[in-house]
Amino acid sequence: MSLALSFPEVGYEAGPAYVPDVYLERNATISANALAPSAGLEVPGIMRKIAACESNDRHFDEGGKVVIGKYDIHDIGRYQINLRYWEDKAKKLGYDLYSEDGNEAFAMYLYGKYGTEPWSRSRWCWSRL
Repeated sequence: MSLALSFPEVGYEAGPAYVPDVYLERNATISANALAPSAGLEVPGIMRKIAACESNDRHFDEGGKVVIGKYDIHDIGRYQINLRYWEDKAKKLGYDLYSEDGNEAFAMYLYGKYGTEPWSRSRWCWSRL
């Protein structure tokens, strides 16, 4: 039996971003659009190159599901953010990694804090673009 046949296709659909508001100590609905770079921040050119290498600059596949990693199913979205490493932090900060805006906004957060290091494994690709 082929391994490809023994694992079901995994995909995630974007969902609402309901998270506890850690600043106000009450529940709040955080809009991914309010946190998105398109709300006033410019996406650096290097991040566009990273997105091109990570996911062909796509957040959703042809079937409308969030793009998952080819080699690691825990990598999701346009910036292939790894859920094992970043999901808890993203939730704590109010980012919905399954939404297009939330994925990009959290990628900008990571870039602001760590530079391109979270995407160092794909440096061979984006450093040539």
